[in-house]
Amino acid sequence: MLLGSCGNLLGGGERADLFRFGVVEPTSVTGMQGALPTRSVSLLRPRFSQEVEGDRMLTTRGERALYLKGVRWVAPVPDLFTQALMRQYAARAPDVRLTGVRNATGASHALQIDIERFEARYALDGGEKAPPIVIIEGDATLFDLTDRRPVEAKRFLVQEPASANTTSGIVAAFDRAVARSTTELTDWSAQTARKHSTERALDTSKDRMERKQGIN
Repeated sequence: MLLGSCGNLLGGGERADLFRFGVVEPTSVTGMQGALPTRSVSLLRPRFSQEVEGDRMLTTRGERALYLKGVRWVAPVPDLFTQALMRQYAARAPDVRLTGVRNATGASHALQIDIERFEARYALDGGEKAPPIVIIEGDATLFDLTDRRPVEAKRFLVQEPASANTTSGIVAAFDRAVARSTTELTDWSAQTARKHSTERALDTSKDRMERKQGIN
């Protein structure tokens, strides 16, 4: 991806409109309401490609990459994505507590998310006024913190077309894409952590029984 064309698209000293994720509220799982956390997963800081690590909104067309002028996220994208994922965990998996690295004491698993694409992509053959498609693509890996080994990995790709080639249309598409990707990541990682914790507990119980039988 070529970023040489970005230049000073945001303008020197120009006032920028600030946006955050959250127009689309996280969907809840009613069957889990009132559940108390029985295990916790430590979320490592999401790793984004260098061009979207900051607070600027990236658009692409072919090999060209441009930042929207006068538009910024209210905080760095990794921080906003982390907040969105934590909201989804609270709504969809209340029995699993998602924590930051600093509060990882007692966590059974760690979740690492690597995002390669977080952009509003314009079609090469589209007109100048044709709206883009927001793309979020990357990998997620769940680790067992007892031995630091990966438990399972997942590739994810979400695409959301913007309703119009306007700032509000593009921001709304980012909102929908973030909501979909964090929902997918929450459901997968929480279910995988539950399953692996159960299997590990059964294996531990089996080992104890075998050792006890060997002593007797």
